[in-house]
Amino acid sequence: MNGTDFKKYVGENIAKIRKYRGYSQEYLSEAIGISPNSYSRIERGQNFPSSESFAKIIDALDIQPADLFCFPNVESDEKIRKEIYRKMKIIEKDREKMLNIWFYINSII
Repeated sequence: MNGTDFKKYVGENIAKIRKYRGYSQEYLSEAIGISPNSYSRIERGQNFPSSESFAKIIDALDIQPADLFCFPNVESDEKIRKEIYRKMKIIEKDREKMLNIWFYINSII
């Protein structure tokens, strides 16, 4: 993975989590103290946040730093589908978790 891919994947993860939380780019850029344009460039993988902005993004999204470093891998589509199905079977009786997953899926589709 090169530096460009790294910035792109981190930016995509920030965007996915921001959307899941229901925040706009403008809201998050204000919360972390940078311009909306600078923030947009982070999500598009054109810039990487400073360490200070990175810490503020993590705080504003209420996540762990590792949450931003889950990148696509070389797993087959079938293996991914099976793993998703397996995990859904584990939580199918937990309504709160099922609703959270439903909201997340709706936010990214």
